[in-house]
Amino acid sequence: MKKYSLTFLFLCFWSCEENYISEIDKNTFHDDIGDISFLHGSVFTTNYDLSGNSGQQIELIKLELLDEISLLDDKFELEINGQGYLTMTNDGTNLFLQSRSTQLIFQISKIGEIGFFKYDDSLSTNWLPSGVSYDSLSDSLIFLYRNQHDNNSYLLKLTSKSISGNSSRSEVFDLNNIDTASHGVYAIEYANPNLYLLAVNDNREDVLITLDYETLSLLSTEIISDSTVVGLSVFENSIYLGYKDRRIQKYKDI
Repeated sequence: MKKYSLTFLFLCFWSCEENYISEIDKNTFHDDIGDISFLHGSVFTTNYDLSGNSGQQIELIKLELLDEISLLDDKFELEINGQGYLTMTNDGTNLFLQSRSTQLIFQISKIGEIGFFKYDDSLSTNWLPSGVSYDSLSDSLIFLYRNQHDNNSYLLKLTSKSISGNSSRSEVFDLNNIDTASHGVYAIEYANPNLYLLAVNDNREDVLITLDYETLSLLSTEIISDSTVVGLSVFENSIYLGYKDRRIQKYKDI
């Protein structure tokens, strides 16, 4: 059923009826952004579409940084909608996105061409997408999921870039003092030897969590003072954060 319903993401119906035209209208001016990823020195992100409209609602946005000012360089129609917050990473060539709302995984070129869209069929629907990153040593994608039946329980999966075959790593672990309602962990980034997590804690504060990637043991938790943070990426040994208003700023060196 998933494969058949997916076709609705890519169909645009045209009608002269005024009430239907409003349902495919697109206005991204007030949209927040989702997760961020540095690729070839540029920052890529998407708009966070909450319009509920059909048709083409989501764009791949390419930003350049000039003295820590984010400047729009280009944007590309992705011909999708209804995906909510999109986590993002890249393998040095292509971008990989996952919808927090639908579990769909997308491979996308840096000019917005969709290579594939698919589900990880090994997962049940109780696993909420909580971030994606890239492990260059194994040339694999790192996925993090939260168990919605036990909201302190997370699953880390190391999966091929084609999202096929058995996972080479699959570990369930607990994260304490994390929001167990609507947020929890929502973005991740791997930079050897650590895994960095963006999350909301149980005091409703945005935090940056550092785990040892091999043992998944907690190393540190830092409160992020700007509550508009939405994305995370590592570039040239520094952590950068993305904010709702499309600011991309260096947070700290690692």
